[in-house]
Parts: sequence; C-alpha cells; structure tokens
Amino acid sequence: MKISGSAGLFAMCALAQTLLSFEAASIKPHRGIIQFSQDPHAEGRRVVGTASTLLDFITVAYQVRYDQIGNAPKWADTEHYDFQATGGPGDKPLSAAAFHGMLQALLADRFQLRVHRESLEVPVYALVVAKHGPKLATVPATEKGGCQVSASPRGNHLECAKGTLDRLVTQLTYTAGHPVEDRTGLTDFYKFTLDWWPANRSMPANLDVPDMFHAVEEQLGLRLEAGRGTLQKLVIDHAEKPTEN
Repeated sequence: MKISGSAGLFAMCALAQTLLSFEAASIKPHRGIIQFSQDPHAEGRRVVGTASTLLDFITVAYQVRYDQIGNAPKWADTEHYDFQATGGPGDKPLSAAAFHGMLQALLADRFQLRVHRESLEVPVYALVVAKHGPKLATVPATEKGGCQVSASPRGNHLECAKGTLDRLVTQLTYTAGHPVEDRTGLTDFYKFTLDWWPANRSMPANLDVPDMFHAVEEQLGLRLEAGRGTLQKLVIDHAEKPTEN
C-alpha cells in the first residue's frame, strides 16, 4: 500500500545539485574481468570508485540500501564503471553533505537519473530486546574500532569492535528477506559478534549453524519479531548509460 511521496526532500536534493558539483569527473566502463570493486568514496577532496554499478552509485549518493531502490533498468547492476573526480579548490576534505550532493548532481548529469521517493507499508522484522536483556558490551565513543562482515559456506559472520545497532540492522536486512527495524532503544556503541545462517537462503541438511532468529537471541540477547512497518523506497523514473569520457 502506497502511503505518501516526499516532494519536499527532493526539492532539497535539487537545490543541493544546483549548488554542488565536481570540478572535474571521469566515468569510463570498466574493462576486463572484475577482480576488485569499490564503491565511490571520498579521499580528501578526491573521489574514486572502481567497477561500480549505477546501483552502487545510488546507494552511496542517496544513502539507501539496494533493496530500497525500485524500477532499476536491467543494466543498473551489470554495467560497471571506473570513476574519478575532484571536489574543486581548497584543501579541506569533502563533507558528507557535499560528497552526497555532488554525487547526486553527477548522476543527474551523466546518467540522466531522475528519481522520486515513496513510502510503502511492508512486512518487517522488529529488532527488540529479549526477555533477559542484551548481551552487548558498551564501548566508549572515543575508542577506535569498526565492524567487519564475511560470508562462507557456514553462513555469515559479523564482528564489531565498535559498532551501532544500525550496522547490525543493515546486515540482517540483507539476509532476512524483509527489512529489519531497530526498536531496541539502544543507542550506544557496542562490541559484539554474530554468526548466523541467512533467513533468505535454505540451509544444507548436514550443516549445524544457528538460524538468524536463534542466533540474534542467543548471541546478542535481542529478538526479531514479525510485524508491519514503513519502507522508504527510491524509485527510478529515468536513467541512461553515460557516454564515455
């Protein structure tokens, strides 16, 4: 069920695009076998991407997940591009707002990308605190650390030396079959590890690995409850392959 659009937000994006643009930008089709890929990211005032697809660009520019993108053309995740750009004069690193605005402007210019947002009511899993409380070690905000995720024939492994539940929710959403919403109320940084078998894949009969639901409760002291929620969708109205330059 469609709930509403977000014209105001896209008016702001349009304003950002008129104010921000890269000083110089090059997009070229990636040649040969893909041995390494990297989403567009800022390195100071320089922005680079390797073997990135249009969907990769969109997730970075608009800060959405892949499952939040709708009506993508077939080539949007099969055509790969190498990207280099500079953010203009100055020596200060690009801010997140400037970086995202410049990417949005570039997508509108080079890919002729036109999008709009929709809010959809969909099945979700709500992440809540389990009966006996969370099994998460709080980490000071000043401490260094991050999260790493890996996949193997024995399932997925997420290890956070310092991570938020937003990172956990993002990883679970990729393997849950439905969006996951954080309703725990836990907002600190935490140290935790999670090993689980994705809910959107069939587990081999001879494999003894905890499924997603048991893993989250037993290892983290949290619980996933089925329910309804709102999914913010970014719908592609128009996109074209960029000309090489």
